[in-house]
Amino acid sequence: MLIAILILEVIRVDNEKVFSMKFTKVYELLVKKAERKEQTKDEVDQLITWLCGYDEAGIKRQLASDVTYKTFFDESQSWNPASRKITGKICGVQIENIEDTTMWRIRCLDKLVDELAKGKSLEKIIGSRETDAGDHKVQNKEYVFSAVIHENPEGGGAYIIFPWDIRKEFGKGRIKVHAEFDGIPYDGSIVNMGVKDEEGRICYIIGVLKSIRQKLGKGDGDQIQVRITRRE
Repeated sequence: MLIAILILEVIRVDNEKVFSMKFTKVYELLVKKAERKEQTKDEVDQLITWLCGYDEAGIKRQLASDVTYKTFFDESQSWNPASRKITGKICGVQIENIEDTTMWRIRCLDKLVDELAKGKSLEKIIGSRETDAGDHKVQNKEYVFSAVIHENPEGGGAYIIFPWDIRKEFGKGRIKVHAEFDGIPYDGSIVNMGVKDEEGRICYIIGVLKSIRQKLGKGDGDQIQVRITRRE
């Protein structure tokens, strides 16, 4: 029993050391690993986008913010459910046996970049995981992001903006979703209600009930953490 406790403590300490590393440093190492094998930074970025959901601007923001590696994964925009097909060993660790979610995500990215550095093409790295994903990928895709509450002074309602084009994501202009606002669950729909951003582009929104805002103690202009998945 004592040996098991000591082993768990060593794992915890090792995890914390990795979690506390700066994303900028790890990113630099991942890119160098790929470039040593004549692969490119752009290919590393494409793997990050496929796995974590960050676009080019999102990666740059995280680099500029000097976040920890754990924070980088915690704030990932939309974790790809096809990652369940990333298996095998990396750094001597069997990926599918990793229990800590953040460490599992870290090792998934390690594995993808390792395959890239071994000369495997992006098409094979990603394609081998997308096979037979079909609608399952879209149905189970998770979107995690920070959003600002916007209150309507005339109607009394409030909403947050979903920062993706749902027509591109789901092929339709209105979808039912399960949402969590700072951990408070809500089932609703993402729709286009004529709201536009500062550049005049159409925005897709989801309402934030008054009861939820009261529980959160938040209102117009306040920021919340949002987690969304599609529902039938």
